[in-house]
Amino acid sequence: MSKRPHQHRPALPIAQLLTINQVAALLCVHRTTVYDFIKKDGLPVLKLGSRSTRVDSIKLRQWIDEHAGLSA
Repeated sequence: MSKRPHQHRPALPIAQLLTINQVAALLCVHRTTVYDFIKKDGLPVLKLGSRSTRVDSIKLRQWIDEHAGLSA
């Protein structure tokens, strides 16, 4: 048997999935405010099953950049 050289794929950024509490802590807001951001301001989330909600850290950064200064 001949061994085929292992081809490496380019590294892609891997997003960390954050809980609602983690997002609240990062943004220095209450967790209910995070749910308001989800419902009213389009903060993107991933639903894992019927009870778990996670926020992709990369999409959170993009959302923050898009919404920065809107309330000022």
